[in-house]
Amino acid sequence: MARETTARPQFRHVGRPVDRIDATGKVTGKTVYGDDLRLPRLLHVKLVHAPLAHARIRRIDASKALAVPGVEAVITAADLPPHHVNPDARAQVLLARDEVLFYGQPVAAVLARDPYTAAYARDLVEVEYEELPAVVDPLEAMREDAPLARTAAIREADRSEEQGHITVEAEQQQAQSRPSNVSSTITFRRGDVEAGFAEADAVVEGTWRSAMVHQSYIEPHVIVADYDASGELSIWSSTQAPFHVRHEVARTLGLPEARVRVTATEVGGGFGGKIYLYEALVAALAMAVRRPVKLAMSRREDMLAATPSPQAVVQLKAGMKADGTLVALQARVIYDAGAFPGAPVLPGCLLIGGSYKCPNLDIQGFEVLTNKVSVGALRAPGAPHVAFALESAMDMLAQRLELDPLEVRLKNAVEKGDPLPSGQPYPAIGLRECLEAIARTDIWRERHRTRQHPHRGVGLAVGGWLGGLQPASATVGLNADGTINVTVGAADITGTNTSFAQIAAEELNVPLEMVSVVTGDTRTAPYAGMTAGSKTTYTVGRAVKLAAEDARQQILAIASQRLEVPVEELEMEDGVVRARGRPDKQITFRELGRLTTGFGARYAPIVGRGAITARRQAPGFTAQVAEVEVDPDTGQVTVLRYAVAQDVGFAINPKSVGGQMQGGSAQGLGIALFEEMVYDEKGRLLNPNLLDYRLPTARDVPPIEAIIVEVPSEEGPYGARIVGEPSIVPGPAAVANAVADAVGARVFEAPITPERVLRALGKLQE
Repeated sequence: MARETTARPQFRHVGRPVDRIDATGKVTGKTVYGDDLRLPRLLHVKLVHAPLAHARIRRIDASKALAVPGVEAVITAADLPPHHVNPDARAQVLLARDEVLFYGQPVAAVLARDPYTAAYARDLVEVEYEELPAVVDPLEAMREDAPLARTAAIREADRSEEQGHITVEAEQQQAQSRPSNVSSTITFRRGDVEAGFAEADAVVEGTWRSAMVHQSYIEPHVIVADYDASGELSIWSSTQAPFHVRHEVARTLGLPEARVRVTATEVGGGFGGKIYLYEALVAALAMAVRRPVKLAMSRREDMLAATPSPQAVVQLKAGMKADGTLVALQARVIYDAGAFPGAPVLPGCLLIGGSYKCPNLDIQGFEVLTNKVSVGALRAPGAPHVAFALESAMDMLAQRLELDPLEVRLKNAVEKGDPLPSGQPYPAIGLRECLEAIARTDIWRERHRTRQHPHRGVGLAVGGWLGGLQPASATVGLNADGTINVTVGAADITGTNTSFAQIAAEELNVPLEMVSVVTGDTRTAPYAGMTAGSKTTYTVGRAVKLAAEDARQQILAIASQRLEVPVEELEMEDGVVRARGRPDKQITFRELGRLTTGFGARYAPIVGRGAITARRQAPGFTAQVAEVEVDPDTGQVTVLRYAVAQDVGFAINPKSVGGQMQGGSAQGLGIALFEEMVYDEKGRLLNPNLLDYRLPTARDVPPIEAIIVEVPSEEGPYGARIVGEPSIVPGPAAVANAVADAVGARVFEAPITPERVLRALGKLQE
């Protein structure tokens, strides 16, 4: 792992590679996950999934299921407690009542004393359907004569999850009043795009398609809920967003937030797919039966009825002058939202016009409803789809003008002050620095030699993510024995608790072993936003730093009184506060702990508090390069070498940051070459399992060279910026450009399967 950084002060803890503090529990199997939770009188839930993509529900007969010993209840929409329902908010439609909108949509819930009985009885629930026409392809869905994906009119969608990932003001229009499958549109324009094309020396255009992709986390959704006699609702969920879950469950079920307690259990992978989905349903079931209830989804159930990344179609036209100046960009970005609104139209439209300076833009985005499972977030939602198109077009322009593709990108790369399509200016960013780092890699420097091998090529692409903003808070307290507790409310899914420990240890100048990080529930922990949008370290990390600074000042104030030394003459190191140059004047953290805790304590407990509301984003960019080999007879693409350079601002824990970069890049390669949820013309998912849904294996992913680029952000702790999302973005485009370099044929559809390569080579007909 390499590291390219600007000059910065030396730190004791932050900026140094540290093993994750939760690693031992995970590798030894001692970490407790949601499915490990057991409560007295617990009932297990199995959902009855609709076998049709679009249908009316005529009748539900649960008599046979109820006759099975061990079955305690079968709940339909009619049996649920009264609750708020927005028919366009997927998580508020707890069970389908009248109309099924996608294959796999839950229509009933079977509750039994064990999961096996629940699964058996589920198959005995008889549901009579009237099948309705289904629309599956987003372009077909946009036709005026297309069947409607739903019979009810579209209302304003709840886009709270999208806002958890990205925070940019933009006008988003709802669908026109007449019935349509287009649920929302967005438009960005700048300059005169037709005039731009007129002055261009080269113009390219095409249509790029990206498949629907599942997050493929190791642990499917697990939720437990208990509603006690006092009206207290407790929820344990493998969620990335406990406070968001609390808010949405309370709003849906009509409960005060103070009566809802959400505990984020250990999350076995999320990638944006575990924000909020079935928590209100499981809570409503617990309220209906007055017993604890657990929903533990199987892999098949999760793939049928979770929230994958959307299918997208990008129609792009770009124009460039002979000197490599990008002068015009026109894009029509279409996202398949599935059965409910919630596609990432806004970030997609911002990012397709947000990587390069371009005076003339015309960008239109469309959210289209179909009868497929509704979509959600997957690392940098919407970004890989548009990067696939944009970065392919940049290579096509460079080739047309006989220019170096890296130099073309350097010439047009956005910098601080350049506007997004929305007009919002960029803060400090490091896209140029990432490109310069990739230019120094062996893969790029040796590209001409690589091309001497038959059917080998090298491809380059860039991508970025803007990041989300949410308020955050944290506390840092001194214990009686002198150790330090950091308390946060953000779920740790990427090693953020380790970074928080490093921050607290840095500010208090103590060994890392003295610091413990606790993630509390929504009743005991300070508020934090979603662990999504790559903003957790950027926001919660800042709150931890402020809390540690506050605790430091409290420690120094008490030490000053006890030692009779002015604060400015004190220093602290390794849990000892001493007067400079006076070894006889010192006091330990342990002594201070005893003075501030327990019976007869002389001083108030030392609890530092930090709270922030981030007002500026810290976008992150990455440049990536791939070397591939293409078998012209089979169409098989093999990635031989891969490198990623990413601007992370400041790597608080380089080991974790490098792992995030490599992991995200591997996911990008999966999207590029393998992953695709396949639906038939009736809207039935054909591959709801990990045998038929192809994930990259260790044999498919080469060692990934990670180059950490550090261009400090303006507000992040020590200059840190977003990390987790950008690395997934360029993969499909980098591979597509490498394939084109290797065999002279371009693939416009991801994943880039052998069949699609052969079609591009003219060796296989549609």
